[in-house]
Amino acid sequence: MSTSNLHDPPDGGWGWMVVVGGFIVNGCAAGTFRSLGVLFLAFRQQFGASSAETAWVTSIMMCVMFLLAPFATALASTIGSRPIIMLGGVLSAAGCIIGVFASRVYHLYLALGCLTGLGCALTVSPMMAILGQYFSRRRAVANSLALLGASITSMTLPLLFQYLLDEYGLKGALLILGGVMLQVIVAGALIRPLELHRNETEASSEKFQINTDDAIMETRSAAVVRFFRKLWADMDFKLVKIRSVALYLTSLFLLAFSLIVPSMYIVPRARYLQIEDYKAASLLTICSIADVVGRLSVGAIPDTPYFTRLDQFGLSLCLLGLTNLVCPLAITYPGLIAYAVAHGLFYGAFIPTSFTCLAELVGPKRLPGAVGLYMLVQGFASLTGPPFAGWLYDRTGSYDATFLQAGVCFLLAGLIPFILRFTKRKTEEAGDKLEDDAHSVTFERETITLLFVIRETTL
Repeated sequence: MSTSNLHDPPDGGWGWMVVVGGFIVNGCAAGTFRSLGVLFLAFRQQFGASSAETAWVTSIMMCVMFLLAPFATALASTIGSRPIIMLGGVLSAAGCIIGVFASRVYHLYLALGCLTGLGCALTVSPMMAILGQYFSRRRAVANSLALLGASITSMTLPLLFQYLLDEYGLKGALLILGGVMLQVIVAGALIRPLELHRNETEASSEKFQINTDDAIMETRSAAVVRFFRKLWADMDFKLVKIRSVALYLTSLFLLAFSLIVPSMYIVPRARYLQIEDYKAASLLTICSIADVVGRLSVGAIPDTPYFTRLDQFGLSLCLLGLTNLVCPLAITYPGLIAYAVAHGLFYGAFIPTSFTCLAELVGPKRLPGAVGLYMLVQGFASLTGPPFAGWLYDRTGSYDATFLQAGVCFLLAGLIPFILRFTKRKTEEAGDKLEDDAHSVTFERETITLLFVIRETTL
């Protein structure tokens, strides 16, 4: 077997089982985030908390997941993806199970927010990173199938959560949710080292059989150094000096500030309008179905000089903003269905283009650093956005204000890309970008774009 063949990803074989693992991980993490709106009213009633206090549960969970994603990726590259993902599954399930014993809403901040958020951070990014190592020619297909888990579970979990609430109450629902999260351990167990890595490990163990204390300390020191180098490589703070990147990150902040607000408050608003429980929960399912249609549709739109991916990104956000601005007019179930379809379509349309635009602005060599900055921006924005929307409801007594706030943020975020479209400053300001061959550009852009599509928050 030639050396070049050893370094090639298998592009199949056991890699398809890793795809199954990615399907499970994305389904458990992203599907849960999208479906927590069903539990919102149950949390608020159980602990007698305000909407703003209840919203901190989801916002802390998202913030922890996004902020610790670079740490998780660096840790997985140092220790190994398999143990990190399995540990993440244990922590995710532990947070849900510990939440059963909560007697105050701030107990959920620690259990679901911090512990489950940490578990999700340790699973999603490492899983998608290791999946990219198993495939080359079929990488797009493999990542799409893995990310399909988020869409499938988002269609089914809202109705399941409502059924669990009716049958077992809030504590029973959290306990069963913890059992669902334990499936991530199975997903982590599906990861096997690539044949090349196994051969290198065996050769190293035969060559260095003497395990002295000095050798062990040197190995540990090298692992620590490698971890911090990988972590620092994922954070390129100099990029904020580029005007186009700074404006784009501002757009992403406004987007992330209200990203999960509609999915969190659409079910409470429907219940406020006296719509039956299962019909209210079905609105999240309808959003998820329309989301998938939107993603598939935008992929068929060609990228032309007259209508670039940046234009598609801005237009999708503007339409999403307008949809949420007219949401208060939907006061019947058919009206809410129409809103859910429109929201899902435009939501799914901007996600595939967001990281493609980022790659075009910074170049493939600096894309990992730009993604690290994006994770920071999205983490801080997700921490403050949902509680602010809850505060608006507490002050006004109407969920209309929350959707108006989301609509304004989406609309402003969508206008910024059109400003970038006409600045014509990208080439001059990012002149220090390194040139890459076409294969490198395709590889990094595709991998990073598909890696963070869930956050979509992921989500």
